[in-house]
Amino acid sequence: MNAAPRKDAIPTAPVAILLAAGIGYFAVAGISFPVLPRLVEQEIGGAESAIGVAFGAMALGMLAVRPFVGYLSDRYGRRPTMVAGAVAISGLQLLHVPAARTGLWALVAVRVAIGMAASLMYVSQATVATELAPPSRRGAVFATFSTAVFVGFAIGPVLGEWLLEEQGFTFTFAVAAVLGLLCAVAGSALPETRPAGVEPRFVGYRSLFHPMAARIGVMNLLVFMTFIGFNGFITPYAESMGVTSVRWILLTYSGTTLVMRAVGGGLLDRANRMHLASAAFVVVALGTMILAFAPSPIWLYIGAFVTAVGLAYNVPLLVLIGADSADDQDRAQVVSTITTFGDLANSAGALALGFVAASFDYTVMYLVISVGALGALALLHSPFLAPVPGLHRGAATPS
Repeated sequence: MNAAPRKDAIPTAPVAILLAAGIGYFAVAGISFPVLPRLVEQEIGGAESAIGVAFGAMALGMLAVRPFVGYLSDRYGRRPTMVAGAVAISGLQLLHVPAARTGLWALVAVRVAIGMAASLMYVSQATVATELAPPSRRGAVFATFSTAVFVGFAIGPVLGEWLLEEQGFTFTFAVAAVLGLLCAVAGSALPETRPAGVEPRFVGYRSLFHPMAARIGVMNLLVFMTFIGFNGFITPYAESMGVTSVRWILLTYSGTTLVMRAVGGGLLDRANRMHLASAAFVVVALGTMILAFAPSPIWLYIGAFVTAVGLAYNVPLLVLIGADSADDQDRAQVVSTITTFGDLANSAGALALGFVAASFDYTVMYLVISVGALGALALLHSPFLAPVPGLHRGAATPS
């Protein structure tokens, strides 16, 4: 006689499909890390500030449609919004090169459109990741899903730089388009997870700032500056130090984070969340300081490794804190709000970091990022975060 399935069992097949869909998207995004800066430099003749504009434009697009994403996901379902976003991302990849040959602002328009499509897809994916499993296993499932970021970012930069060297910009972005279509195929195979009885609500741009989730989002913004500061600018920074194959530094970063999440994903359900977040913020600050004062290329690898250790749990931890603080009706809006602050970091942050690097140097830029991580640590232990109930899940019970 077969044993009855556990009530808290993880649905293995849907989680694997969601992971594949996520990997497809982040591989597409990862291709841009070594390729987009070179596209800007070679086709437009832009410097650090133009690179920051090109990267930040995508996040502006994500931010522009973010108020609609939660509503659309509740109205039409998680799966349709995910697939629609993936198909649009795929087609838009083919416009990178023609737009760059037209000029910076044409490329910015393409990147904004990609950001709009990415917002539809990623928020839907992240919401599904919080709904596939029962609450007691939510952390494990989301940790598994979040490894897609770093598998994709391990594959994307290596593939992108190699394709660029061998075949040029047009072929490289064509491969990115194919990966986007594969992401859509995987997404279409997922079950619909929208909870029964959820009524779509549209409250305009107020939906960007769910009151409780916005508190978590501020921390996300401060720490997410590290993500864009590393991935967006490590290519020109490393090249200024004589590194010709930056993909290995990017692979060190993504590979380290992937291993950390794969090995320690259960920490998100078991660990004291205050302690875990505090340690992560401190390590991020240390890693970016190492990058700031790197005396030789080997220190870029060390800085990438330390930064990756710190960033390994930040985003999934903050999203889970929000998901565990919300009911079914608000969960899509909470996830959307927290990730909106990541978009702000990617847009305004990328622009600001680009101008800091152009006006001063990369040392100052990475020091600014380090100060931001320490600011997130200060907020974590301040009364500002005290009302967030999910922050205290997993904490040890006082004796």
